[in-house]
Amino acid sequence: MAYRTAALFMIMFFAMSCRNGQEDSNQKDKLHNIMAEIYPEDAPGAALLVINNGSPIISEGFGLTDLDKKNKVTPQTNFRMASVSKQFTAMSLLLLAKEGKVSLEDPIGKYLTGLPSFTDDIRLKHLLTHSSGIADYESLIPEGTTEQVSDADVLEMIRHSDSLYFEPGTKFRYSNTAFCLITEVIKSITGQDYPQYIAENIFQPLKMDHSTMMGKDLDISNRAYGYHDNDGTWKFADQSITSATLGDGCVYTSLDDYAKWAKALWNHQLLPEDSPLDPFIPRQEISQKMSYGYGFFTAKEKDGSQAVFHSGESTGFHNIVYHNPSKGLLIVIFSNSDDDRISDAFDKVGREMGLEFAFDKKDVSLFHLLSKIYE
Repeated sequence: MAYRTAALFMIMFFAMSCRNGQEDSNQKDKLHNIMAEIYPEDAPGAALLVINNGSPIISEGFGLTDLDKKNKVTPQTNFRMASVSKQFTAMSLLLLAKEGKVSLEDPIGKYLTGLPSFTDDIRLKHLLTHSSGIADYESLIPEGTTEQVSDADVLEMIRHSDSLYFEPGTKFRYSNTAFCLITEVIKSITGQDYPQYIAENIFQPLKMDHSTMMGKDLDISNRAYGYHDNDGTWKFADQSITSATLGDGCVYTSLDDYAKWAKALWNHQLLPEDSPLDPFIPRQEISQKMSYGYGFFTAKEKDGSQAVFHSGESTGFHNIVYHNPSKGLLIVIFSNSDDDRISDAFDKVGREMGLEFAFDKKDVSLFHLLSKIYE
């Protein structure tokens, strides 16, 4: 009797495994078809990673990394992250806080000298949550500038700025400036340049062996080059004068390496579970249904679970990442074109995976929603 029960259980388990495997295969085919239709093989492309219930469904490249050499996008292709980089910048500062080398309640003037007195009330936590009120450095770049701007240049611009947008901690206003200043804070504390710090404390420990930051004369292996759609013709568009700032958008990584990063976040490899520094905790309210944590937007889904996400937009690159650890669901799309295709791709992939935000409105893409916040 016991033997028959055990045998029946094994048959049922095998049947369920086969059925789940078939479902995953069917879903993978659907996701592949969505991406292949949007990103044809002869144009700048994209890479898609979907993990569901903690298991990989698809990790695949579509289209080309460059139009001259015709190299194909793969899960190993490195893309410029643009503002998706902010989660790495945030974690770099959080690691210093974990070690007790800094408090997020510290005023920024403790680490950055020569700042105007009106910045005295800005705390490190305000930089992390876009609630500092500090000026947008893009508006402070002198007219006619042709040399790429650095994080140190951003700090110098703020030293000569004349006011804040609002009292620190009272409002949300998306700020690339804040994340450029974070790298200068890290340099002040550690004495290390930020690329060295992030390599030694994030990339190397997590074995993100091919992730890096753009630097002058640095040859990034297996990278995608950026393009812009110019009235139906692809124009090479890989850099701008703001492409050299590090803290706000300069990480290059791949699907393979980002999967390691997501695993580290979900499994608390960098910060202990229930840490008060958890980057996924909502910190600064943006609207009734969306907040910002440390380097991530946060929002509830219709089933009550919490998701975190971020997009990135820069010359030649559009990206979006979405995490829901309680479901074991991860959706990542990296692309080497700065057109609107990614919004369509993410929405269709999200629907296939059952993604429904509590703030969902008909015909409003998450990518477009975030774009308006960045304006």
